[in-house]
Amino acid sequence: MQDQGYGRPPGAGAEPSAGATVIRGRNTGAAVIFGCLTLLFILVLTVSEGSQETTGGRIAAAVFFGVFALISLAGLIAGLVRTSRMEIGRDVIVSRPLASRRAPRRPSASTPQTRVFTFPRHEGDTLRLLPKFTFYARARKPKLIFLGRGGFIPLNGYSPARVQRACEAHGWRFDGNPALAVKDVQDWLHSGLSLDAVQLLTTFGPFPGAAADNEPHTSLEAAVFEDLGDKFTGSGRSNARDAYRRAAGLQRAFAGYAATPDEAAARVAEAVRIEGKLHQR
Repeated sequence: MQDQGYGRPPGAGAEPSAGATVIRGRNTGAAVIFGCLTLLFILVLTVSEGSQETTGGRIAAAVFFGVFALISLAGLIAGLVRTSRMEIGRDVIVSRPLASRRAPRRPSASTPQTRVFTFPRHEGDTLRLLPKFTFYARARKPKLIFLGRGGFIPLNGYSPARVQRACEAHGWRFDGNPALAVKDVQDWLHSGLSLDAVQLLTTFGPFPGAAADNEPHTSLEAAVFEDLGDKFTGSGRSNARDAYRRAAGLQRAFAGYAATPDEAAARVAEAVRIEGKLHQR
């Protein structure tokens, strides 16, 4: 996804551009976990203090459980303080983590963002919000996508509705042609995000006549499900077989859009090849 993080990111301490709306995300999952642990250790500490008959026992209990309570409290504070930040302006959207010192890596819909990403506005840009998505028991969190550009910003810790309101207030559109998603499906498939590409297909598709990049005999939809099946081969054979069945069916449907009999035959041959994976062990 070439536009993901494409551009010149401002420094980690840079201030948002004038007039930009700043939205802070929260690591609510970690805050809830550490908050519950803090309350648990305080409760255990209180009970242990009352059950000890000697001063030494009370001191030992206070030290032991007090240390765990303090560690949990520190985790709670860190979860509340270490927030991500999105800066939404008329000409650019910047998404960055705060107080992060980990090495940069590409974010995905299911992992925390650890790098600044800058998306300048291009002529004709249109955005879309993808909600939480679950397929084959694998979940993907919400994300803001730049339709037709292949880029996206994970919305971990953000309110999608609030992000959309801020974007619309600065003139960003959410009314683009769903057909633009064909390019995003191509880009995400090439980036190994086939499960995320399935969400694009179910949200904006179907695209039964779209061919995969550089593969005129292969359906784009079939390529997505075949790649997904390949990923499940070692960990979920039943899911892999279902994905291959879907891919083969989509590939046969793709053959119906062929312009010549020879092209139709080549596309059917691809469907037969995919069906062969159903019998692999």
